[in-house]
Amino acid sequence: MTGKIRNEFGINWWSKKWNNAISSFTISSRIDKGREYARAGNVLSMEILKGEIIAEVQGGRLSPYKVNMEIDIFSKQQWENIMNIMAQKAIFCAMILNGEMPENIEEAFKEAGVSLFPKKQIHLITQCSCPDTANPCKHIAAVHYLLGLEFDKDPFVILKLRGMDKEEFLKALRVLRSGTESDVIKRKVKKQLKSKKTILDLKREFENSNRKDEEVLNMSFSYVSPEIVHGVIKTLGTPDFCTSEDEFGYKMKKAYGNAEEAARKFVEGK
Repeated sequence: MTGKIRNEFGINWWSKKWNNAISSFTISSRIDKGREYARAGNVLSMEILKGEIIAEVQGGRLSPYKVNMEIDIFSKQQWENIMNIMAQKAIFCAMILNGEMPENIEEAFKEAGVSLFPKKQIHLITQCSCPDTANPCKHIAAVHYLLGLEFDKDPFVILKLRGMDKEEFLKALRVLRSGTESDVIKRKVKKQLKSKKTILDLKREFENSNRKDEEVLNMSFSYVSPEIVHGVIKTLGTPDFCTSEDEFGYKMKKAYGNAEEAARKFVEGK
C-alpha cells in the first residue's frame, strides 16, 4: 500500500496526522502486513508511557514479539513555553478543556520551537524482537495502526507521549487561564467579602424591587448557540467541595442545557 493510510485506524485529524507521518518513512510491504496484523488482533498488549510505547505482537512463532518505541519528551521549559502560548487564546483553551483537539494546535508547538508529531524516522526510535532486519517491521507497523485508534479515543495520548499527562496538562492550562491556585482563592475570598450586605442594604433593595424599569422591559434579545457545548463547565473544572466529579458534571450539564433551552424559547417568543 502506498500513499496515505486508510481511515479505519483513525478518523480524526490528529490520528490521520500521526499515521501519515509514520507511513512516510515505512516500507509499504510492511505497512500492508502490519495493517492485517492490527485488523486481526495480533497486537496483544500495548502500554503507553511518557516518551515510550511497549507492546506485544503475535507473529508466526508461538511466543509474541516485543515491540518498543521511544519518542523524545519535551523539557519542562519547552512545556512552559507551549502552555503559555496556548493560554493566550480563549477559544483555543475552551476546545482543549472540552476534550477537543484544535486543528491548529500544532501552531502552538511550532511557535515554541518543537514539533508535536515526528517528522523523520530518527524522531521515533523503534525496536522489535523479531528477526526481520527492516525497521519498522510488520509488528511495529501493527502497533502504529493501533496507536491511531488510541489517539481517536483520547487525543491527549499524543501529549502524554511528549511528556504531559492529560490531568496534568488540563490543570496547568486552567491555572494559566485563571491565575495561580492561591490567586484564585484570594479572589474568591475578596468576592465573598464584597458581596456581604447589611440589613439596610437588603431593605433598600426590597423597597425598589417593585419598580418597573421601562428600558429593561423593552430590551431586545438575541440568541446564539454556544460554539463550545458546556465550555464553562470544562473550563472551570470541578469545585473542591464536590465529592463526585461525574455527578457534578451530569447535574451542571443538565442545568446548562435547561437554561439554554429556556433562553432560546424566551427569545423566540418575544
